[in-house]
Amino acid sequence: MPKIRLTSAAVDRFPPPPSGQMEYYDTHLPAFGVRVSYSGAKAWFVMTRVDRRLTRVTLGRYPAVSLAEARELARATATHARAGRDPRRIRADERLENERVRATTFAATSDLFLDRHVARNLRPSTAREYKRILKGTDTANWGHRPIASLTKEDVVTVLKRIHDRGSPAPSNRALAYLSKFFGWCVEEDLLAANPAGRVRPLSSLTSRERVLNSDELRTLWLALNDLSGLFGPLLKVLLLSGQRRSEVAGMRWEEVEGLGTDEAVWKLPRARTKNGQSHLVPLTPVVQALLIELPRTGPLVFSGTNATAASGFSKAKRQLDERIDLIRREGGQGPLPDWTLHDLRRTMVTTMNEHLGIAPHVVEAVVNHVSGPAKRGVAGVYNRATYLQDRRSALREWAAYVITDEPLTSRS
Repeated sequence: MPKIRLTSAAVDRFPPPPSGQMEYYDTHLPAFGVRVSYSGAKAWFVMTRVDRRLTRVTLGRYPAVSLAEARELARATATHARAGRDPRRIRADERLENERVRATTFAATSDLFLDRHVARNLRPSTAREYKRILKGTDTANWGHRPIASLTKEDVVTVLKRIHDRGSPAPSNRALAYLSKFFGWCVEEDLLAANPAGRVRPLSSLTSRERVLNSDELRTLWLALNDLSGLFGPLLKVLLLSGQRRSEVAGMRWEEVEGLGTDEAVWKLPRARTKNGQSHLVPLTPVVQALLIELPRTGPLVFSGTNATAASGFSKAKRQLDERIDLIRREGGQGPLPDWTLHDLRRTMVTTMNEHLGIAPHVVEAVVNHVSGPAKRGVAGVYNRATYLQDRRSALREWAAYVITDEPLTSRS
């Protein structure tokens, strides 16, 4: 048991023994030392009495624990032992507490939430939105923090960051997702209170209120002409058909009939619709032209892999917004107010009703709604009319409204 005044340089020079381990004691702090094993591993220790028995307490490995840190741990261990407290039990409790804290960080807890709640109960598109908020850059600096340390002020700071970069509706959605996440943590006894529970949305605008006007639609169409890859035609079909994003992205060639004729339709099976009702979508000449130009490399109309439906909408939306902003700057206009792809469906329904004079029951039939007066209750049992020709005319009027060559400022 050599005795030496331990220094970092001296510890670095200690060679591993041929077998077993060698202990070096510190002359500066008696009973404190370093143990070197034949493998070259070096660990700090201190000898002290616990329950009147001389006990070696390991303090950590070198160099993960420095010499100065090890000396402080040795002194604290000796103090606990003199006070009748078992330093081994104290260190074990500290390790358990550290593990508990790591398990309840925002990063760990959000992983648990995504796995136990989101993945099991929500649609993939919604799951992606939750992951974008909980695992994205806006909440990245929360990752290492204990979930219980997050406050209302932290939530508001994140929402302001999103809002101030020109995204009021996403800021409101982020609040909804965070509130749901923290609420789940309360239900799981991981939190005592929801820090987002009393936070108010920073904007009165919600995505469910957004309707693009005619100038905005015209700019959008111009921008879509410049969008490369499959997303140009995909988003054009989304805009002109008024169907849901997942339905358009998953379109299959076998669902398209009569392409190139006046009677062309897209037959959506009930398994792919939100309300479980099969649906016929008349294909206007513009939509047919878009589809005819696409290569048929697999069963899916829009696919980058020939095996799975199109994905990457967030990236495509950012590229589209950049192109829209450029077009508006060239026309002396400011950025387009925040909008989402789902707003296109609402815009079509609103425009058909308020500007194109399409009968409400026809509009509902276009978007496969079954909640309107023409399809509700007893009336719905007897009213099985598809209004197919009326819907075809409505969609043609909508396409003309979107693609008109009139100047951007000439329409209301």
